[in-house]
Amino acid sequence: MLILIWIFLTANILCVSGTSLVHVPCDDKTVENLSRLAITYINEDRQTGYKFALNRITNGLAGKVYYLDLDVLETKCHVLSPKSWKKCAIRPFMETQISGNCNTTVLHTSEGFSYLYSYDCTLVPDPPEKLRLRCPVCPLLLPVDSNEAIAAARTSLLKYNRQSTLPVSLTVITITRASHQSSPVPASFVEFTVQECSVAPFPEVLCEPGHEGKEPVGFCVGEVFGHGQQDVKVSCEIFRPQNIPTHNVQIHHIHKPSFQDVGAVRPQLADPVYQTIPAGPGSLPASDSTSSSESTESTEADSSEEAGYSVRAVKPPLNFRHVPRRQRRQIPTSTAPPH
Repeated sequence: MLILIWIFLTANILCVSGTSLVHVPCDDKTVENLSRLAITYINEDRQTGYKFALNRITNGLAGKVYYLDLDVLETKCHVLSPKSWKKCAIRPFMETQISGNCNTTVLHTSEGFSYLYSYDCTLVPDPPEKLRLRCPVCPLLLPVDSNEAIAAARTSLLKYNRQSTLPVSLTVITITRASHQSSPVPASFVEFTVQECSVAPFPEVLCEPGHEGKEPVGFCVGEVFGHGQQDVKVSCEIFRPQNIPTHNVQIHHIHKPSFQDVGAVRPQLADPVYQTIPAGPGSLPASDSTSSSESTESTEADSSEEAGYSVRAVKPPLNFRHVPRRQRRQIPTSTAPPH
């Protein structure tokens, strides 16, 4: 029965949109505004990886339903960062750029709202051969579960905890990206999310997360140069505070002994393949104090930016839920037995 209901609803959507579907230029102002709004929704819905930035619109079909093919580039902002994707730096070619395509469906309601109905994104990194041709000494990506990546993350965070003024220590939760270079100086580069410790431990490897099942409280970037007496650089952005104040803390590099006991406790590892996360008609960002600030930050800009065009790309309010304007079929009241 559920399958029949799903087929019925899907067929109605296709019937409504298919009869008035037309091609529109990719540089059409409405398409551009809806595409930017779609990227904002995608970034707010995803919980792992990095924010996407709009690179190019490759196809646009318009009606009551907009089908948009969007070329995207990976930024250097983690998806949980409150910073808008429009202000995030694109990852440069020298760091192995990651790009791809998002097939999106945007519904436009009679109330004047446009919202993301579904999306499917596929991203791939530049091949190492391409990077080597233009930059022989640039770092190459490492598996995030490699011993070198885990050691670099722990070495970076150990230094951060020892020199930070935060009231609690942090522990590695997810390594999101790692790379390594051999020349001119051996170096490892790592990016990872962090969680609070339940107590202030020493050494750091004994740390237990203080909020099991909670989202990460921050995102750190570490660089470890050389062997033995290592130079370490680390900076962390705290964006999901539970017991710690929100601010950026950057610690300059100093000579630091390497952190041993690499294989003791392995952090949770990020899936290197971006998965499709469908966003249904009722899927909207939660309106809590720790949610992404993109909704509140860009609502006014989006609504004013698209005013005056045939289709307003306006975000729904946080408590909005799309209800199709279709009367529900009534069960016959006749008491006669069916034939």
